[in-house]
Amino acid sequence: MSHKLLSKTLIGCGIAAMSAMLAGNALAAKKVDDHYSKLNQCVGYYNQSQYTQALPCFTEVAKTGNDQAETYLGIMYQHGFGTRPDLAEAARWYTRAARQGDQWAYDNLTAMGNPKLATGKNYAEYSRALEEGVKNGDPAAETATGVMYYYGLGGHKQNYDTARSWFEKAAKKGDATAANYLGRMYYYEIGVEQNSLMAKQYLAQAARGGNAQAKNLLKKMN
Repeated sequence: MSHKLLSKTLIGCGIAAMSAMLAGNALAAKKVDDHYSKLNQCVGYYNQSQYTQALPCFTEVAKTGNDQAETYLGIMYQHGFGTRPDLAEAARWYTRAARQGDQWAYDNLTAMGNPKLATGKNYAEYSRALEEGVKNGDPAAETATGVMYYYGLGGHKQNYDTARSWFEKAAKKGDATAANYLGRMYYYEIGVEQNSLMAKQYLAQAARGGNAQAKNLLKKMN
């Protein structure tokens, strides 16, 4: 093969490889969009108390390793939403989400270690405790309140704007979990317009505070 022919061949292969890579990136981006569109559909079922539809929906999304779907499944199995209460199954889903750094799953898993909290907990008592913490300006309580609105728990209707407001208050006080939630919201376009710069800033703050989930997402972004 001549040098000129070899060069043309290599260039052609390079273009083909680049085209394939771009096509792959586009496909990956579409999968991410579809993934979160499906998650939002599941959350919609949950918020409307359509639990028999929410359960299989979250199960499907959870198979992709989504920690939010796993946390919702933990909640549903713990409290018997759309299924019979199954604490073992709830713990399994909470554990999977907690291993990815999901703070709410970790908190719920910890609470399940208390038999009194594990049976029929409806978050009303927890909400009252949070109110006291919020009055005292406790960033952990502010973050937890934000999480309640983020997931639509404890009698709170899901509201990303309200959740973000609470997370911002806590993040300003250095709460790493709050910063992680904000970073994820800006990265995945959850209740806000996608903003990579804001996502990195909040995730970096969370990572400095030791949040493993933020560290992992930052690696994917870089």
